[in-house]
Amino acid sequence: MRRTIEGLSFTKPQPSTRLIERRLSKVPKANCKLAAGRARLRELIRGQRMSEVSINDATAIGAPFRVGSALSKTFSVFAARLGSFLLLALIPLTPVLALKIMASMGGPSRAGLFELVSNIATIFLAMVAQAVTLYAAFQQMGGKSVSVVQSLSVGLGRFFPVLGVALLSGLGVGLASILFLIPGLIVLCMLYVAVPACVIEKTAVFDSINRSSDLTKGYRWQIFGLIALVYIVSFAVLILFGWFGGITTLSGVPYFAWQVVTTAFSAVLAAVVYHDLRVAKEGIDVDSLALVFD
Repeated sequence: MRRTIEGLSFTKPQPSTRLIERRLSKVPKANCKLAAGRARLRELIRGQRMSEVSINDATAIGAPFRVGSALSKTFSVFAARLGSFLLLALIPLTPVLALKIMASMGGPSRAGLFELVSNIATIFLAMVAQAVTLYAAFQQMGGKSVSVVQSLSVGLGRFFPVLGVALLSGLGVGLASILFLIPGLIVLCMLYVAVPACVIEKTAVFDSINRSSDLTKGYRWQIFGLIALVYIVSFAVLILFGWFGGITTLSGVPYFAWQVVTTAFSAVLAAVVYHDLRVAKEGIDVDSLALVFD
């Protein structure tokens, strides 16, 4: 049985492997060609069984999702095209810089309003940065050249669906956090790859959220570990260098620059996690995913 997802097809493993083996056992062994074919088919069946492993109640068809592998791949991809990824994160975050400058130039009442707006804008624009980074990340993972212009074109081409995903995700995490911190973190992990699903699979807003929930099922503790690690390191750097304060102060510029770096890295991480989750659950590789952009 073959299934198709946005033009990508893959074979769903069938449960009748024992029946096939029983029928193969009845083939006369004297026939060398049939015997060779039987041996080859048994090897394929064994490989299929080995790939159908259960991890945290999730069936893994490809390589299992691992935190260490995802982090290692993210660092490798990010370092290979550092300048391109930083530029792709900087462009969507430029309005945040403008808002912070306006906040520093206004009076106390206006400063508080602009600061609030800039903080909210940062959340949504970070997801836009994630969308425009996806193309570059997949091109780099596939060993192809990275184009900033093409990445912006692909990401911004899905701007409104991505904005809808960002709004619903932010609302969901916010409401869950009001109840208690833990539900908010659970929702955050559930929706971690909603933006990649929206851009790559070209799904609608609610479908992207449901897709992310399905892909992350069984791996949310691992995803939580990745998110927590990024936030802890980012916060530790801010404390270490004292990069807090207004954008007009000397510490303000490094603070915004570090914000761009963490946004770019988080965007690449989300792309890698999405890729590895689809490999684990569906056996889709980076070349197949990259065909969506062709």
